[in-house]
Amino acid sequence: MAESDLPVTVVQPAQLTRRMIIGLGLAAPTLTVPWLAGCSSSTPQIDTPVVKPSTAPESSPASSPSPTANTPPSPSVAAAAPEQALAALATAILVGPQRKQLSKDRRNLVTFLRNAHTAHARAIASPNPLPSQAPVKLGGQSLNSSLALLMRHETAAASRYRRTALQAKGSDALLWGSLSVAAGSFAAAARSGNPPPSRPVGNRQPVEPLSEVAAVQELVRQLHAMVYGYQLAIGKMKVLGKQRPRAEHELLGQRIFRDRLIAWLRRRSVEVPAAEPAYVPSVVPRNQATAGKLIMQMQTALQPFCGLWLVAAASRADRQQAFTALAAAVKTARSWGAPLSAWPGWSS
Repeated sequence: MAESDLPVTVVQPAQLTRRMIIGLGLAAPTLTVPWLAGCSSSTPQIDTPVVKPSTAPESSPASSPSPTANTPPSPSVAAAAPEQALAALATAILVGPQRKQLSKDRRNLVTFLRNAHTAHARAIASPNPLPSQAPVKLGGQSLNSSLALLMRHETAAASRYRRTALQAKGSDALLWGSLSVAAGSFAAAARSGNPPPSRPVGNRQPVEPLSEVAAVQELVRQLHAMVYGYQLAIGKMKVLGKQRPRAEHELLGQRIFRDRLIAWLRRRSVEVPAAEPAYVPSVVPRNQATAGKLIMQMQTALQPFCGLWLVAAASRADRQQAFTALAAAVKTARSWGAPLSAWPGWSS
C-alpha cells in the first residue's frame, strides 16, 4: 500500500454501516472526508445547503454599518456583523501600510482569514444580502500590533460563538460551533511565529442529521479505528523521542473518550458497535514522519463525526461534549501539522 492518500468516495450519512470506517478503512468511507481507504463509488455533486441560524451571537468586535439609515438589519444580517468586521480587519492588514512587512506566509495566512470570515458572514446572513462593510483603518500601527488586534477579536469571537452554539440546536449548533473552533484556531495561527498552511476556503457539504444514538454509535466506530491507528503509529516512533509520549497520551485520551461514549450507549440499552479485527490505514506508518501524518489525517477525518453529534445532541450537556470533542480533534490535528480549515466539523 502506497504512502500517498487513497481515493475519496462519498456515502451519505443515511447509508452508514459498521463497515464504514474513517481514517482507517475497510470499505467505502463516509461523509466525503479525505484520506479514507475503501472501495470506489461514484461521487454525487451536491450543492452546499444554506443554514439560517435561529440564534445570533453577541455584539461585533468592530462596528458595522446598517444597510440603510431607516431600515434595521435582519437578525441574520446582524448576526453576520462580527464576521464582516473580522474580514474587514484582515483586509486592512493586507492593504494598509503593514502590508510591506508581511512575509509570504503571513500574507497567505491573512488572506485565508479574510476569505474565511467573508464566507462565514455569507453563510450566516444567507439568503439576505450583506451590507457593505466600512473600511477599517489601522493608522500607524505596526504589523505585530495589527496582528495582536486581530488575534484578540478572533479570541473574543470564539468565546461568543461557543455560547451561541451551546444554546442552539441542530445545524445551527454545528454552524456556530464550527465558527467558534475556527476562530480559536485562527487566533492561535495569528499568534504563531511560524504561520501554518491553510486549505482553500471552499464550501461545506450538506449534513443529513442522524438520531443522537446513531451519531454516537458512528463516533464509537471511528474511535475504534483511531485506537488501532494510534497503535500502528506509535510502533514506528522513536522510543526516546518527543513524539512518542505525546502520541501515547493522546491514545489514552481516545480510549477514555470512546469508553465514555460506550457507557452513554449502554445507559440507553442500545447496541454498542464492536471493533473490527483490523483496519487498513490511509498512510502506512513506516517511520516517525509517516506515523505523525497518519495521526494528523485520522484526527482531521474524525471532525465531521464530532459535527454529526453536535447536530444531533439533544441536551446542552451532550452538546458541550460534542463541541469539546470537535475542538480537541481540531487542536490535535493542528499539532501534527494539519492546515487551517474554514469549516471545522463539516465535510468539505
